[in-house]
This record gives sequence, structure tokens and C-alpha cells, in this order.
Amino acid sequence: MDNKENNTSVDNNLNTLWVLLSALGLLIIVGTAGFFFFAPDKDQEDLKPVLAATAPVPEKTEVFDAIEMARDNEEVPGLIDTSDDSIEIEVVDTPEAVEAEAVPAEPEPVKAVEVKPAVVKAEPQYKNISVDVFWIQVGSYSSLSKAESVGSFMKEKGLTTTVQTKDVNGKAVYRVRIGAFNTKEEADKFSVQVKGLEGYEESFVIQSTITKQVPLNS
Repeated sequence: MDNKENNTSVDNNLNTLWVLLSALGLLIIVGTAGFFFFAPDKDQEDLKPVLAATAPVPEKTEVFDAIEMARDNEEVPGLIDTSDDSIEIEVVDTPEAVEAEAVPAEPEPVKAVEVKPAVVKAEPQYKNISVDVFWIQVGSYSSLSKAESVGSFMKEKGLTTTVQTKDVNGKAVYRVRIGAFNTKEEADKFSVQVKGLEGYEESFVIQSTITKQVPLNS
């Protein structure tokens, strides 16, 4: 029993010693790496004077001073143009040449424009003639609204009516008529259709004279 406890204590001591040694070794490695990393590079310091000595020195260029050159010499090189820019002008004094230039060109003849007279269209002339026509009188009413109502009813049946106003004994009478027809036969034909409608059996055909305008040549 005692031997077992002693062995356990020895093992614990060895583990603790091993941990301490490992930590110490790690510190040594980190310190050495930091020394080499942050230490100044002597080789580069030694090379600086050598690089400075071998660097090319820019050559001094001579600057042309035009004002200084003008003081020393009357002529400035490169600024005097010796090319020949002379222009020859030919003067003509002969009267023939002057006269030829003074003669103006003849103008072109102006073409006459033919103007056609405007055509005035004559207005047609009419004459008044009296013509006998025939009507179908549907009814005669003292009220205009009644006459218009009858006309609307006839229009629904396909018959076109006309409301004519007549003065009878000082009162207006409104006559509802269909027509006008040129012949009595034609009026009688349509009168049969009107008499067949309920309430309009008393309708009849009448004759009247109207005035029409016709052309003079007819």
C-alpha cells in the first residue's frame, strides 16, 4: 500500500517537472526568434554608403539664354528666316484688257407668261310655275301637340307626314297630311293603307296647287 502511494507521488512530480521544462523551452524559442526578427540588418547598413557612391550623378545641362545671346551677338541663331517670300504682280495697262473686263454680260430675255382669263360660272336661273298636287289628309286638329303626336304614329307605320297650319275664322288649325303626290291614282293607293288604320277611316284625298321653282331651260 505504501509503495503504491510513493509511486503515484513520483509520477506527479515527474509530470510537473516535464511541464516546467516544456514551458521554459518554449520561452527560449520565442525569445530567440524575436531577437533575430527585430535586430537591425548590418549588411544593409554597410551597403548604404556603397549605393550612395555608385549612384549616377546627373550631368549639368547647358540652358540656352536668348537674352544673354542677344547681348553678346547681334544675330540670334534659329530666329532669322532667310526664305524668299516675294510675290510677283503682273500689271496690265493695255486698254483692250480694261475694256474687256468692263463689258457686262447680256441679260437673258424674259419669257412672257401667258395669263388665262378666269372662267366665271354663271348662276342658274329659275322660274316659278304652278303645279297641281294631291294629298292624303289624315286629320285636322286645333292643338299642335296633337297633330305632332299623329305624325309620330304615322311615321311608325312607314308613312311620312307634314303638318300644315291654316287660319280658319281667326283660329289656327293644324292639318296632318301625307304627300304630295303627282297623280291622284298614286294618292288613292296610299289612302287605302291609311284608312285601314283604326281611328283614321275618315281620311281622304284632296287636291291643291303649289308653286315650284324650275330651271329656265326646262
